[in-house]
Amino acid sequence: MSKLQQWLNSQGSTALWVVFWLYGVVLSNLLFGLILVAFNKVAPSLFGLMLLGFVAYTACMLNAVWRNADNVSDLIYGQIARFLTVAWSINAVLVSGFLFLSHLNAMAFPLPLPF
Repeated sequence: MSKLQQWLNSQGSTALWVVFWLYGVVLSNLLFGLILVAFNKVAPSLFGLMLLGFVAYTACMLNAVWRNADNVSDLIYGQIARFLTVAWSINAVLVSGFLFLSHLNAMAFPLPLPF
């Protein structure tokens, strides 16, 4: 087994609330907000790379939450975090795909932003 596989399969040492709330929820929403701000301002190739980076970050977060899910006092919270992160990951991939398709047609119908 390679070092990368060993690292991916090892249990994490970070508290679950830090990984889930700070790295998962807060940072993911900030990244997605920046992507939405850039929707009407960047070329489709750059926008696609931004979405690809967001999906890659989501995959890393899925792995991090999964590895650190046992770092809680009650194991049910780890299972809930795993379920929510898998659901979020599926949602992030689907939304990113549809947002990219929408961006390809953005010149005709720009995304209205409230600011």
